[in-house]
Amino acid sequence: MKVLVIEDEPLMEELLKATFEPLGHQVVASTSGDRIEELLAEHDPDVVVLDVLLFGSEHDGFEVCRRIKASPYRDTFVVLLTALDDDESRKKGQAAGADAYLTKPFSPLELLRLAENRRGAP
Repeated sequence: MKVLVIEDEPLMEELLKATFEPLGHQVVASTSGDRIEELLAEHDPDVVVLDVLLFGSEHDGFEVCRRIKASPYRDTFVVLLTALDDDESRKKGQAAGADAYLTKPFSPLELLRLAENRRGAP
């Protein structure tokens, strides 16, 4: 499985890599979703793990998710992984087309389960 991680915190990026890579999954990471169309075309991920609060980026994770779901890669499984744990943010994630919404702190095993059992997975 190819996983695209969009996360601006280096420690969180390392945790996400440590979640997927030991099981043989390929992880590509970016600190910004501003070039999401290029990242999708270049890496063709099965799953995108996307932070919502992307400091220094032009777009937040909700907008990046909307762009993914409006692209030819609309069937890519998108997990929003965020510290935002309120109903309004969850609704924004759902409206953006996210397939899953996990709040930090999170269980790496739960994230792995979601990614491996995603809709339409071979």
